[in-house]
Amino acid sequence: MPVLGVDIGGTKTIVAVADNGGCILAQAKISTPREQGPAAVLSEIESTLKRLVEEAGIEPGEIQGLGIGCGGPLDRDRGVILTAPNLPGWDNLPLAEYFETAFHVPAYLDNDVNLAALGEARKGAGVGVDHFAYFNIGTGIGGGIIIDGRLYRGCGNAGEFGHQTILPDGPECLCGRRGCLESLASGTSIARRAREQLSDYPESLVLRYAGDADTITAEYVFKAALDGDLLARRIWKETAEYLGLGIANVVNILNPRRVILGGGVVKAGDLLLDEVRRTVKERAMAQLARDVEIVPGVLGDQAGILGAIYLALGRD
Repeated sequence: MPVLGVDIGGTKTIVAVADNGGCILAQAKISTPREQGPAAVLSEIESTLKRLVEEAGIEPGEIQGLGIGCGGPLDRDRGVILTAPNLPGWDNLPLAEYFETAFHVPAYLDNDVNLAALGEARKGAGVGVDHFAYFNIGTGIGGGIIIDGRLYRGCGNAGEFGHQTILPDGPECLCGRRGCLESLASGTSIARRAREQLSDYPESLVLRYAGDADTITAEYVFKAALDGDLLARRIWKETAEYLGLGIANVVNILNPRRVILGGGVVKAGDLLLDEVRRTVKERAMAQLARDVEIVPGVLGDQAGILGAIYLALGRD
């Protein structure tokens, strides 16, 4: 019997219909009009899913369940988003109940990065690896933990790797605290640090590529770093060192066989990964550092939606 998957992000949402083997039958990517509030977003998701179901030739009564990935923290048992920093107005939102009413099937909610980790575990860089940690480095930084081949959730919200403290008096994070890994190594942080340091590098290629300081993104910093720009190179090295420190902490705590890195920032490839690996080797305990392999994910944007599908199938 088919299932539905929903992967809600701050700027885009992916929805899909899949068969009971986890193979996607139909999929769509839509923008997340978060400025319009949750009602508009959920209505768009619902109508798109219903169109995909019809296009796939599936009768509504055939659908077995629905899996949802969204940023948190959340109450998984109740299917409620407690707060979503990237989605204003979503506090205490009964997300699972909405979809259960819309589709008359059980709906299951989990953290979006947990589900990306699950996707990599079932069809990606984690296949055959019983113990691994997953980092998603994009606009923010999230994490997922796989132990004995299954998601580990702690009391419900384990894996917040982005909110470990790296610099106690560091920059303010969206969570309200200072010096979190997310405030130092996310795509948002990369762009912010480039803007802050431009006055010391007035001829930087970063500004030339972006056109204006306000439009600087991590992608422009990466492009400039590839071209040898001093500011961009400095920022990428700092970013990789901070990320390596955060990964080393997780390696020391969990002793995983593999750390898988996903998200937009990882598209920098060896420019990021070489320094991350060097830092982990220096900072983690020697045996634990030898135990772990640090690799990029292979599923890209598909990781989260595949995880949502496997959640709906009960294979988490």
